[in-house]
Amino acid sequence: MVKGPILLKVIGECEILGVKFKDTVILYNNNKYIPIEKDQNARITVKNGSKWFDIEYATGDQSKIGTSIWNNIIDSIVKTNRKKIIIIGPSDTGKSTLTLFIANKLISMGFQPLIIDSDIGQGELAPPTCIGAKILIKQKIDLSKGQPNRINFIGNIQPIGYELRIINCIKRIYKKLNKNNNITIINTDGYILNNKRNYKIDLIEKINPDCIICMGEDSHNTDFFHTIKIKFKKKPNIQILDGQSPNRQIQKSHFERREKRLNNYFTLFKKFTKEISISIEKLNAIYYKNNFFLLHKASYISRYNKIETKKISLDAILNDKTFIRDRFVGLSSKEDYEKILGFGIIKDYNNNFFRIQTSIDKFDYIYLSDIKLYLDKNTMP
Repeated sequence: MVKGPILLKVIGECEILGVKFKDTVILYNNNKYIPIEKDQNARITVKNGSKWFDIEYATGDQSKIGTSIWNNIIDSIVKTNRKKIIIIGPSDTGKSTLTLFIANKLISMGFQPLIIDSDIGQGELAPPTCIGAKILIKQKIDLSKGQPNRINFIGNIQPIGYELRIINCIKRIYKKLNKNNNITIINTDGYILNNKRNYKIDLIEKINPDCIICMGEDSHNTDFFHTIKIKFKKKPNIQILDGQSPNRQIQKSHFERREKRLNNYFTLFKKFTKEISISIEKLNAIYYKNNFFLLHKASYISRYNKIETKKISLDAILNDKTFIRDRFVGLSSKEDYEKILGFGIIKDYNNNFFRIQTSIDKFDYIYLSDIKLYLDKNTMP
């Protein structure tokens, strides 16, 4: 296991996340750990600062370390023709790594898998607060590189209070992107509680996968996984597989998680080159905390609860300068309002006009998040 960002020089052959490399140089800019499995005769050197050092060949039974432990999962998925796979488990158990490994292996067999990354705090396909999805055509060792096919907005980096919206967004993304009944892999967040009604159970029931992969089962979460297995093992169309963490479980610190989110936001900040002024009269709706407030003459109508909300309630939010300034937002249009076209930061709301620092010109839906970001161009990388 090697932690990025890192530069690798490969002499001979190796495999990283199901992708084979031979006699090449690899730049890996992500700050995640990646498992490298090399041929015994291969030489791999890693650049650390200005110096290079060799990666030692691991001795012992190779089938029990690295991504080799997942070969049986690939075999089972392909042999039993599984089409919709969901991966669940606590944080830092290798869910994202397994997701990409499965996708790369499937691509080598001629498939074009759809990945739906619903980890709204640490996802690879979309900024924090969002769900991202991508149809993979070529193998990748860094899922964060390249544009996703679709991004949906949730509004927070924690799923608590947003469980139903997360489930509904996954369902919509699947319906939009899975046109040819190709294989879909759904990666989930690490929110696991030892109770009988964790929202992952609702997610499984409503998504209706034909394969569940349980990652990182141990004494701390036995009750949860036991509930999953008892509840779904009697359904003949669902296969339940156990997934091990590759080599060893690596726990990210709170600082590392925060640093990753900030780096994702910094990447967006570089694109916020425009300041757009838009009247609220030009908007079709404003989203906040699971509700779409459709803008009408006398009142705001919530699309979800279908009851009228007095206009003053939304006005009170918008006119609260402390709340509205520096608010991170998603932007979309009525043609496909759930598909996020871009992001921005609200700099001000005054006299019914929003002033937004962003990268796009046209939008008529604004998604308000629970996140405030302070854009300081002098400190941008």
